[in-house]
Amino acid sequence: NINNYKDEPIQYGRQFRIRFDINKSCYYIKDCSNGSGYGSFMKIINQMKIKDKTLINIGGNYLAFSFGTNDYEQLDDEANEKENENESILTIIVFSGESNNISYVFNQNQTNKIYIGKNENCNIVLNDDFLDDFHCTVEYKNKLGWVINDGYNNKKSEAGTWFGLSEERKIVEGMIIQSNQNIYECHITE
Repeated sequence: NINNYKDEPIQYGRQFRIRFDINKSCYYIKDCSNGSGYGSFMKIINQMKIKDKTLINIGGNYLAFSFGTNDYEQLDDEANEKENENESILTIIVFSGESNNISYVFNQNQTNKIYIGKNENCNIVLNDDFLDDFHCTVEYKNKLGWVINDGYNNKKSEAGTWFGLSEERKIVEGMIIQSNQNIYECHITE
């Protein structure tokens, strides 16, 4: 549906929705799988800011990011605001693969860069043939907070790092979307 929409019940099989904003003259995409599939992700080209409850897909693994806690669970609004006040502590929980439900806690004062991949020198080592030795990098940047980059030393990973589309994002030319094991490249024509 490419019209403006109101939040509507999720239907079986729907992975994402696209809407056109008449006022801004652009398209937006948002995941709406609600756990009924693999979800929808965009390929990271440039660094992306990590927000609380961000979900990343690399190879056969899903990484859930949260701030100030080592439990990835639903928090009420008041607790959620309190957690977001302290973004210096980052928890990454790995789902899938051999490292299922393992939590890693990092403090920006102790760890400025976090390397994730299959190399034994990474901070998070994942045994996955679809990952590069150093697949992606998470780092804390003053004024920005935690950000994620695909690859290592300006070299992109082979299979890509995929950022969950739980929040609506503007579709840009060349954007690559992964949804339910399908990959789409976006092209915008006048």
